[in-house]
Amino acid sequence: MAARCVPVTLVSLIFLAGTGSSQHIGQILPSSGATVITECGLVKGSMEQGVNVFKGIPYAEPPVNQNRWKAPVPLSNSTGTCWSGTYDATTFGAQCVQPLNFDNYKRSSGSEDCLYLNVWSPSLDGSDSLPVMVWIHGGNLVFGNGSIRGYSPSPELARDLQFVFVSMNYRLGPMGFMTLDLLSKASETGTSGNYGFMDQIQVLKWVQSNIRNFGGDPGKVTLFGHSSGGTSVFGLLASPPAKGLFHRAWLMSASAILNKTSSDASRDNLVFLKTSGCTDIACLLGLSVEDVMRASPWADYPSWSMPDITDLPIKAVFDGALAVVDGHVIPLAPLTAWHTRHANDVPVIFSTTGQEVDRWAPRDVASWSWDHYRSEITRKLASFGSQIPHRLLELYPASHNATPELQYSELVSDLRVTCPVDVVADVADSYFKSFTYRCVVTQWPSQPVPGRGGYSYHGWDAVAFFGGIKDMIPNPSQSDLDFTANLRREISAFVKTGEPASRTWKPTKINTALLGATTTVINFYHRDQCSFLLQNGFFSYAWIN
Repeated sequence: MAARCVPVTLVSLIFLAGTGSSQHIGQILPSSGATVITECGLVKGSMEQGVNVFKGIPYAEPPVNQNRWKAPVPLSNSTGTCWSGTYDATTFGAQCVQPLNFDNYKRSSGSEDCLYLNVWSPSLDGSDSLPVMVWIHGGNLVFGNGSIRGYSPSPELARDLQFVFVSMNYRLGPMGFMTLDLLSKASETGTSGNYGFMDQIQVLKWVQSNIRNFGGDPGKVTLFGHSSGGTSVFGLLASPPAKGLFHRAWLMSASAILNKTSSDASRDNLVFLKTSGCTDIACLLGLSVEDVMRASPWADYPSWSMPDITDLPIKAVFDGALAVVDGHVIPLAPLTAWHTRHANDVPVIFSTTGQEVDRWAPRDVASWSWDHYRSEITRKLASFGSQIPHRLLELYPASHNATPELQYSELVSDLRVTCPVDVVADVADSYFKSFTYRCVVTQWPSQPVPGRGGYSYHGWDAVAFFGGIKDMIPNPSQSDLDFTANLRREISAFVKTGEPASRTWKPTKINTALLGATTTVINFYHRDQCSFLLQNGFFSYAWIN
């Protein structure tokens, strides 16, 4: 039960909010929208499509000045960091600092004062608590926020599924994942990095303390994320501070690798210290956001922008990683933790799409001939010797039932995502007591999606779940709509019971569901292809973050 505090009411207090302020604006608001009590005071939201929506609720002090590169500091009445009056929760909070765009990593958008969450609730009646789904957005741990249209919860989703949804902004890029010995030595835990993961855990703690007053059941929380959001869930499944804070997990297109050590990351990130000129904590904390972005190793090793992760690899060339095994938030690499029974053991669905990298395929791939396709595979994999591309061309052959674009997308997707996630699902199935499930989204959009692709591209499942297909395709076909309905049917059952809706979809390491307008279950997905790739060491080339 959430702690109930009595705020100062009938008074409108506005605290001066500079970049270093730990105070938040509190206002008495008009009567529209519901008002809910939280541990920090009253929040007033809005009513949208019959759903109670609360936007931009602060869940920690702004991580600025002395709070930069530290664990999030919860708001507290005892420290005077809560608001007075009623908080206006009708506007989304600022997104966290991130590069201006994919072409300009050294300039920034967003704000350091960004630790806000959002709640969508179809009912505030606590007598019938609803399941809760907590969303972690993707974006390579560098981009994004918790309120992107078509890629975040919505009133329509909460109304149709009758779940309470929570999304969040969490620290990204160098502000969220900077690992340095300088920072570790100044930390109470002797560690650094993974601040974004700490933010996510703080949101889960907030949910446990407050969500009942928003109509949600704190004992039935499903954590779900896509891409680096899925990787975040992967990490939290091995995080002791996250233990007991969620009860189901759904990972979409996550990394299969999270094993970079804090010491390795600290050594690699010395390039940041060299570029910034800092040699002490005071200097680091005094850097402007733009100085931090300019000094970060986006293109230099460890190459945080990772330009090659959606194409075929070069032997022994690996990208860096923002998330690390820090010894505190993530004491052990997840697969090691699970193997040694140090998991947050909950039911899990591991999902990927059939052609993850289609949205990043070479620009001219649609015009490739089969001869050009064979030439590109041979050229790009030459560093692995002649036998590797030769065998892969047998496993992904020229075919009248496919195109060079499709075969290339499937090869890269299997190598970078699909087959490595099979390994992750297999380890979870072997060592979790809870049921774990594997699925691949195989249905394609009814028409190519501009800028995304014509196949089952990276994010197609998330778009469908959030009801965003109508924003991607002007006139969705019945099969598009049926895909959304079927995906929501499977996930809704999982959220409620820990098992998907289709009884034929079994929790075994050889059982994979193929999701589309209907659910088909097979024993192995791309068995021969994945066996060859994994036996030849390509797990190490799974995409990162």
